[in-house]
Amino acid sequence: MPEPSSSRARTSAASRDPDKGRRPSADGPPTTRSSRFWRELRGYAEALVIAYLVVTFVFNTVGVVGSSMRPNLDGGVGSSNVLQSLLTGDRVFIPKYETWLRRIGVLGPYGHGDIVVVRDPANSPTAIETGNRPFFIKRVVAVPGDHLRIEAGQVVVNGHPVDQSFITESGEISPDPQDFPLITQRGGEVEGLVVRFGSTPRGTAFPDLPQRGGSPLPAVPVSDPRVQLYYGATIDALAPLPSDAPEGVPFLHEIVIPSGHYWIMGDNRQRARGGSEDSRVFGPVRSITIAGKATAIIWPPRRDGEWNWRRLPAPAAFAEIPDPPGE
Repeated sequence: MPEPSSSRARTSAASRDPDKGRRPSADGPPTTRSSRFWRELRGYAEALVIAYLVVTFVFNTVGVVGSSMRPNLDGGVGSSNVLQSLLTGDRVFIPKYETWLRRIGVLGPYGHGDIVVVRDPANSPTAIETGNRPFFIKRVVAVPGDHLRIEAGQVVVNGHPVDQSFITESGEISPDPQDFPLITQRGGEVEGLVVRFGSTPRGTAFPDLPQRGGSPLPAVPVSDPRVQLYYGATIDALAPLPSDAPEGVPFLHEIVIPSGHYWIMGDNRQRARGGSEDSRVFGPVRSITIAGKATAIIWPPRRDGEWNWRRLPAPAAFAEIPDPPGE
């Protein structure tokens, strides 16, 4: 007996469209091209979201580039070749959850001697010259409320000279004998800052601080746009002038680190060896610009025949810093 015409119609339709009515098998993915495309796209999207959440809230790693943290961190072949520096330099571990816990007040502020990742301030010579504001690595030297001065290269915090053997004991770095902030005053008002300004081939001004034993430098008026650009925040943070401050004669004063700011410096404080560009140039940095604290070196595993994996605690010298005056 002939089959009903309706059955023939369904069979004919199925033969013309082999994908019509097909169902995914119970033990395999959809077999249509469109289904496979969207399945792969979803997989990539989920991986990217997970990676973003991990990097933002769990942990991150940052490569050290350049020589500003020598001798304690190795920046590889040098900042002239960023890719090679990232491949050959130290890579540090940043627990991002700590950063967020600090920002919401669960964890305390960063401490003396912590190594932190910071966004380049807008008034740094590098940011002005390149138009970019990458992240870099420095050490917290003074925290909010601290009184700080640099006397012949010796950092003094709250009247206490910080032992700098963690920089000098290897013999590689000898901090320049800088004095900062060296100022002049007249009539109880800050009149000038002792600093010299050079210029890059592109015309970007950059500061050069005075050194003991060098040629005397004149004080540049605080109204000078270059002083305001680099040192406006530093001048605003100066401690009250002493009653016996000399008139028109340079003297070494102190900075009081403002609330919500940190004074950061690289360990390499010797200009002849590629010294650090830090708060001595652009002033205290805002806490919000700190992206996290480096807690360990995780790469490369070995360097110069020795294990390179290690934690990065604050040097013991920073534990000896007393509380600020009046606290």
